[in-house]
Amino acid sequence: MISELNDDYVKFELCDTDASIANALCRVMIAEVPTIAIDLIEIKGNSSVLNDELIAHRLDLIPLTSECAMSMQFSRDCDTCDGDGQCEFYSV
Repeated sequence: MISELNDDYVKFELCDTDASIANALCRVMIAEVPTIAIDLIEIKGNSSVLNDELIAHRLDLIPLTSECAMSMQFSRDCDTCDGDGQCEFYSV
C-alpha cells in the first residue's frame, strides 16, 4: 500500500510477503536510481596512513548523483571516443 508519493520518494508498506521478494524489490529500486561513480583517480600527494589504492577504492564506492546521469553511456558502448576517459558522453 502506497502511503506517500512524491517526485523524489515513495513511502509504502509491504505486507504478507517473503523476505526474498522484499530484497529483490529493494535491489531493483537501487539499480534503477541513476548514479555515477569515480573511475579514474590521480593522487599527487598523500600524507595519510592509508595507501593510495585504498583511498582510491573508497572513493570508487561512493555513489554520486548527477543531472546528466540518465544521458550518459557506458564507456564500452561509446562509439565516438578512443576510451581514454575524456569523452563527454560518459565522463564528467
